[in-house]
Amino acid sequence: MSETKAGQHYYQGLIDFYKAISLLSLEEISTVLVDRLPSILSIHYFTLFLYDKDKRVLNLICHNHPGEWDYFPESPQHLKTKSIFSIPLFRSSVMETAILSGQYILEQDFSNSSYYRGKVNPLYKKGFFVTIPLMIEKEIVGVLNLNDGEQDTFGQSNLEFTLDLSEFISMSVSNAILYEKTKILAVTDGLTGISNRHQVEQALQSEFKRSMRYGVPLSVILLDVDCFKDVNDTHGHQKGDDVLVAVASLLKKVCRANDIAARYGGEEFLMILPQSNAHGAFKIAERVREEMMKLSFAGDESNFSVTTSCGVAEFNKDSMENIDQLVAVADRALYEAKDGGRNKTIIGYPEDKN
Repeated sequence: MSETKAGQHYYQGLIDFYKAISLLSLEEISTVLVDRLPSILSIHYFTLFLYDKDKRVLNLICHNHPGEWDYFPESPQHLKTKSIFSIPLFRSSVMETAILSGQYILEQDFSNSSYYRGKVNPLYKKGFFVTIPLMIEKEIVGVLNLNDGEQDTFGQSNLEFTLDLSEFISMSVSNAILYEKTKILAVTDGLTGISNRHQVEQALQSEFKRSMRYGVPLSVILLDVDCFKDVNDTHGHQKGDDVLVAVASLLKKVCRANDIAARYGGEEFLMILPQSNAHGAFKIAERVREEMMKLSFAGDESNFSVTTSCGVAEFNKDSMENIDQLVAVADRALYEAKDGGRNKTIIGYPEDKN
């Protein structure tokens, strides 16, 4: 093959691969890599880990090793499960070195490598292995590990082609991660991690229609942190955020399988309780209120606690035509709880039922 044709073949291979993995799903990217990467690179085995910088943890997203986890040299037995493989960065010296240095590692002899000396692994028959940090603008997104192949060694031409391919893998993986984060942020509150107002209103609309159609109970709880402005003014907005996160965590804890909790705005939260009447919702609201009273938050000079007030409302098909009317009843009950001294739960009723 002439030099020109070889160059064309080289770049066409890169373009074809880039088109194949230009996807926005990590699962779909993984499928393409398992199907195509070994043949493209003339290697037998590979692993691809994502790197969680905050937790300093490596999370496996795809590989083509046989026998699940049996042949991972970095794998301590207690971290092996049927569906999850995660390891702290420090447990893999080769990947740790690649990530911290931002440089690839290529060694031709597994058994004599300082990273694996003394270990025996049937997947390293040829001996060579390559570990490549996947980077986007100097940020590490993951690590690609390659080993064993048709040749006894991993040559320079193979390495150059692999490094070019790894840039495309980095880009696709980074885009997929960003896309997933964007989807999550579209329906969740950025601070607390529970549903946001837009998402919960859509869910409430669906549950409202279901309740109206089938006659099943539906209740909501509107919850507000008492004197929240005083918390911010006295202890700072960071402590205020800590309180909101604690409320959200507690709501997730008490939610049943079909319940939904959301940050409704500011220090206000909304819970949707399908198949619950007002008295059942009252018990859940009281549990949240009582649990919040037990929590202690560290202030600058001393610890402090907060209380919550709750308004409960049950869907009444004879007096409610939309979700706004249902939430309005809960809102009036919440106002009554606040006006009556705070730190209490009130069941609200349609105005003509008072």
